[in-house]
Amino acid sequence: MNAKIKYYPTGNGDMSLITLEDNTTILVDCNIREGSKGDKDKTMYDVKEDLLNSIQKRNSNPYVDVFVLTHGDEDHCRGFENNFYQGDPKKYGEKNRKDGEIIIDELWFSPMIAEESSNDDEDIVQTEAERRLKLHKDKDPNRNEPGNRIYIIGYDGANKDYKDLDHLRQTPGTVVTNINNKEQNKFSIFIHAPFKVQIEDANNKNTPSIVFQARFKNHAVDTEYICLAMFGGDSDHESWEVILEKTERKKNHQTQKALDWDLFLAPHHCSWSFFNETPQDEHPDPKENSLKVLDYKRKNAIVIASSKEIIDDDDNPPHYEAKEEYIKKVGKDKFLNTDTDDVNDKTPQPIEFIITAKGPSRPPKTTNSNSIGSAGGTGAASTVIKHG
Repeated sequence: MNAKIKYYPTGNGDMSLITLEDNTTILVDCNIREGSKGDKDKTMYDVKEDLLNSIQKRNSNPYVDVFVLTHGDEDHCRGFENNFYQGDPKKYGEKNRKDGEIIIDELWFSPMIAEESSNDDEDIVQTEAERRLKLHKDKDPNRNEPGNRIYIIGYDGANKDYKDLDHLRQTPGTVVTNINNKEQNKFSIFIHAPFKVQIEDANNKNTPSIVFQARFKNHAVDTEYICLAMFGGDSDHESWEVILEKTERKKNHQTQKALDWDLFLAPHHCSWSFFNETPQDEHPDPKENSLKVLDYKRKNAIVIASSKEIIDDDDNPPHYEAKEEYIKKVGKDKFLNTDTDDVNDKTPQPIEFIITAKGPSRPPKTTNSNSIGSAGGTGAASTVIKHG
């Protein structure tokens, strides 16, 4: 099976699923709206149903290998409490299975995003992270079992101190190849952010978002990547200025191509905050550093906006002028919007890419109103997006 990336349509929210060749699954954020379940609202794609059909099961229990929460805003963790299992994985029972609760084998968590809680789901993620961290602090014999694993991403916030757990920490500039206790030789993740300098601005949840680049190879011995996909939560232009400066300054084998991208998930649902301060009419010119980040695009690169339909109005996000700036860099056909790219019987469909030897490729469009993925394989690819 080819690796693939699926960007779910969740309105102004993020939820993306990376599936590797061995069926390892990495879920980046979640935005599961109750109205999307079943046939309650045809304009909402049932992301929960698709997710359950796209991940593996262990002893009939659904699980994702990794869940990455980029930051704590509600539109990045909505539905966590009701759709993901929390607590001792050994106590997962029939009721949890009946309710479709998904086990998270390994949680990627940044202490910096939990300085000031703003919603119930973020509180639940924080509580689950603390449960797992305590197991590791106490050297519990089950701490490394699936459902208890955790990585600390970046640095501690002003109110948390996990220095005694640095062996679980992945900091900016690190390349992670061990995914859910399994070493990957054709996939890795380069951690870009958050940085220590962002701790003082932790009251702004967007600034310390986890930012990373997903790297795919065709063969383990290859030095070139067949696909580079950038994920950045709600990171703003200040975050990307630091990322650009630090990555360009460090010239080593790990940072080579760390800024390159074939797929770029537009930060903050295509907000103007990636380009400059808001409101845009007071800061109308894109920052040079933000434009430079986009110039690291490879041939036929694509920007994906995970947002509602982008129209010429005063909304932010999504922001119409931000969309126009992305289009200037990649072209109109290479700018995709999850809410409008593929609509079947009023229902937006996920934007999916199959990772082929020639680059990311769009699969044939589905004919069902709510397409269901499969962990066992994928259809034939069409329209290969070759990179240079």
